Amino acid sequence: MHRWLLLSYPRDYRRERGAEILETVQDVAPTSRRARVAANLVRHGLRARLGRPASRSVVVWASIFAVVCGLFAASFATWLTWVDSRPLDHDELAGAVGHLYPDQQVSHLDRDDPPSAFTIYGQPLSWSSASDLLLGDGGEYSLAVLGASFEQLPAGRPLVLAELRQRLQAAGWDDTEPVYSNAYDCIPDDPRCDPASIPADITVYAKRGDNVLEVHINADNTTPVMDFAMTRSTPSSSSPAGVVAFVLGASSGWCLFGWASRRTEGGHPAAQGTAKFLYGFAMFLWWAPILLSAPQLLSHQLSEPHVRWHPLWEWLGQPVMSLPFLLGCLMLTLALGLAALPHRQPADRTLAHG
Repeated sequence: MHRWLLLSYPRDYRRERGAEILETVQDVAPTSRRARVAANLVRHGLRARLGRPASRSVVVWASIFAVVCGLFAASFATWLTWVDSRPLDHDELAGAVGHLYPDQQVSHLDRDDPPSAFTIYGQPLSWSSASDLLLGDGGEYSLAVLGASFEQLPAGRPLVLAELRQRLQAAGWDDTEPVYSNAYDCIPDDPRCDPASIPADITVYAKRGDNVLEVHINADNTTPVMDFAMTRSTPSSSSPAGVVAFVLGASSGWCLFGWASRRTEGGHPAAQGTAKFLYGFAMFLWWAPILLSAPQLLSHQLSEPHVRWHPLWEWLGQPVMSLPFLLGCLMLTLALGLAALPHRQPADRTLAHG
């Protein structure tokens, strides 16, 4: 087993010192816990991959890079599970609405299935929509949805809401507590602004199987309009795929950072400085959207009931901030290019680069 754990060390380090390390481990292992020996072996190997033995901050920078690589890898993996999920079926929506309100005439019902699991302005993502995605409209890229509505329902929103929840529960839907939101905003300092008099829209979320139903009742107390929106629930494979992808992405990010760190360790000072600047700028472009989006999304997630958590990429500020992400990728590519440039090694250097 210990021989396999040596893979945590750089290749040339293993060639030069691998036999010595194994002999030391064999001498120490009988008197120590094997788990502790294995953990120390991996820890020192990962540290050796970073080079720069006199530097303390290199571990911090490598950790920052590894974590964000893991997050983006997990985000991509969960996106793949969504894309592979069961497509929406307009017949399911028609059946669900008809079962809930068999005595009401539907004024609108989508008759076509969505073209893909995610759409932007109702269409699948394509090169023609790249400008929308990159230049501020990334928030329009969202789960595909099927809609239906009633324009005439019995007056009295409390009765409509109570009846809706009863029908949902009778049909096997697990519904949430209603969410109330102001139908419009007014200027707080305006004397005509009375927050207590602002009518509130009502939204109820319900889940049954892999279907999520969002029911919206407008703020008109005389003739309420009820809108239905059906989407898919989070695939069951999303979490396992995300965990595996995070581990692989973080490990790959650590190894990639270590390779670049060792490659630039003995390089020209100008190349080292440029690579560090490019790396720092890239980390700013990658982490800033996360630090801005995650707290806001967490507050939103906790402030009202959800039957489905927002997908991971939205917590990372994507695809709204996809342009900074791509710019960060460009900066890292340039930094890796600098690391790949050949440079002369000192004659007494014992650790070659692998």
